[in-house]
Amino acid sequence: MRVFTTTLILLSLAILLLVACSSQPHSVSRSASYVVDGSEDTGTSWRRSRPTQATLNVESLASDGIHDPQNEAFSALQEPAEALAAFPIDRRGAADWVKALDLGIISPRADLLGEAEMQVLDMDIMFKNTGAMPWVLFPHGKHTAWLDCTNCHDEIFVPRAGANKITMDAVLAGEFCGRCHGKVSFTLWVCERCHSVPHEGSPEKWW
Repeated sequence: MRVFTTTLILLSLAILLLVACSSQPHSVSRSASYVVDGSEDTGTSWRRSRPTQATLNVESLASDGIHDPQNEAFSALQEPAEALAAFPIDRRGAADWVKALDLGIISPRADLLGEAEMQVLDMDIMFKNTGAMPWVLFPHGKHTAWLDCTNCHDEIFVPRAGANKITMDAVLAGEFCGRCHGKVSFTLWVCERCHSVPHEGSPEKWW
């Protein structure tokens, strides 16, 4: 009897979930201003002030190879181009999340209900073992403004000087910084965003 009751409850929950997902209209009802809390003009004004700025380059949900357009819940999702319409963009046409954060277009939550505060660590680390490339300045502040320390430590980075043998080969292979950059964060081909500190012997600005 207990097994039958449990099965009946699970079946009822599954039906409710399917109804809830399938009854949602397509994302046309969700505007970019809804997502960015009405701050659309801030981002687009910043974009217009940069004459070399590219247009937003983002893939649709139906063609990204991740989402299934045949799934009944697909219609509840918002297209990235719509969600990011108000965002500043970098020179390669990707959304500039850090600039969006600086402009107040987005405001990350520390918890689900938004009751806690983000624990921002204002500490920069300089990586000088970069050969002829400019040195890399890693800003903890920009990362901890929306990520908890446990996202990186200790699985990806050991928080101890000299403990992480970071190389570009490893990063390009998806290790260290490459866990996020080139995937959910800006591409690795915007070199100057990491290699931002020129030194004697580093090349002239090429971008």
